[in-house]
Amino acid sequence: QMPWTRDSSEHMARLDPETFYFQFRNLLYANRRNCSYICYKVERRKYHSRVSFDWGVFHNQVYDGTRCHTELRFLSWFRAEKLPNERYHITWFMSWSPCMKCAKEVADFLGRHQNVTLSIFTARLYNFQEERSRQGLLRLSDQGAHVDIMSYQEFKYCWKKFVNSQRRPFRPWKKLYRNYQRLVEELEDILG
Repeated sequence: QMPWTRDSSEHMARLDPETFYFQFRNLLYANRRNCSYICYKVERRKYHSRVSFDWGVFHNQVYDGTRCHTELRFLSWFRAEKLPNERYHITWFMSWSPCMKCAKEVADFLGRHQNVTLSIFTARLYNFQEERSRQGLLRLSDQGAHVDIMSYQEFKYCWKKFVNSQRRPFRPWKKLYRNYQRLVEELEDILG
């Protein structure tokens, strides 16, 4: 069991625009971006369709000097709030793909909970040159998670759903499409 509980300070509904643009920019090499964010939506599967159930934002935090990764915080919250016998589809829009340790934890979670499916759209690939990180993403995919790179459509969706944009339109940044294509190639190379 994780060493934290959900309270209003750990779970937020929306990001401010500056945080979104800084943290989710899809750079191949992103300096000074040490935080990891998950914009999530949880849908309950009912009769052959999905019903929106919950949504919000998680980010990593430090507790008693220990960094608690975003994915593990989400799983702790989800276990406490949701699991019994319902069928769920979770979608994560992530600033960074999971590290090897988190990928293993999430894959193990999916293996134990056949009633949960997961789609991951990530803005950037975490340490994608390292074999351990690559193996983590492959393990997630092998456990049934759909892993993909955030495209313009996902960024625009996140802007509308998870950012306190005050109705301002999403403004794509320079090289968004080019970086997307390069990250898609890297991910295809990892997942085969």
